[in-house]
Amino acid sequence: MAGLLGTSSSSTAIFVSRPLYSTSKSSIPSLSLPFVPAESWKKVIWRGWRVQLKKGRPRSLPLKKANRGILYLDEVNLLDDHLVDVLLDSAASGWNTVEREGISISHPARFILIGSGNPEEGELRPQLLDRFGMHAQVGTVRDAELRVKIVEERARFDKNPKEFRDSYKTEQEKHQEQISSAKSNLSAVQIDHELCVKISKVCAELNVDGLRGDIVTNRAAKALAALKGRDTVTAEDIAAVIPNCLRHRLRKDPLESIDSGLLVIEKFYEVFS
Repeated sequence: MAGLLGTSSSSTAIFVSRPLYSTSKSSIPSLSLPFVPAESWKKVIWRGWRVQLKKGRPRSLPLKKANRGILYLDEVNLLDDHLVDVLLDSAASGWNTVEREGISISHPARFILIGSGNPEEGELRPQLLDRFGMHAQVGTVRDAELRVKIVEERARFDKNPKEFRDSYKTEQEKHQEQISSAKSNLSAVQIDHELCVKISKVCAELNVDGLRGDIVTNRAAKALAALKGRDTVTAEDIAAVIPNCLRHRLRKDPLESIDSGLLVIEKFYEVFS
């Protein structure tokens, strides 16, 4: 989730995952890790680990808490290289190994990774960027009426947070039921072979490296179809998800002024027409 200062990209990344918490019979763990300097990370993690080791139960490892849940990282583009390497290893293997003071501990670390950051403050390492299945951009609202609406909603939240949340409770529950139903029906969703070929053709003509773009686009289109209550993927489903699946996988041209998402859409209509 990328956005400039003041566009609420961090808030969007946090609240977009809220409906997921109640869509399973078992509790879905969620861990939010704000940006702090690398040395502070090491002090916090290792100091807590020493205390846990003395008790014989090293439970305070962040990635262990996020296992089978959601890991949210704020300012993910400013992470220390060491922490990026840990995330990459965990994402690739599904396990995290911590070695410290002569002791080695391994634990499962499978999680949904959600990150946010301001691209003007620093680029995300290509290896980590490739691990994000989708890349959404949050922009500044230009419509005056909508800006006023946002300001009023924020004032209402500041005045009474509980009342504000309660006013959206019914709508939130509706989304939760919709997601739960989509999860149950996802395995039955089919995508036509011809559409798969066209997806791969878009990726090939955009010079997307590897096959992750193809795989993620197919998965996202199926998920959207399930969310809409259908068992067949349409071209409209693909059009809705393919910009977010591919925009961060395009090779950067310093002379190109067009948004990468628009390039993806243009190529989509060229191929699918």
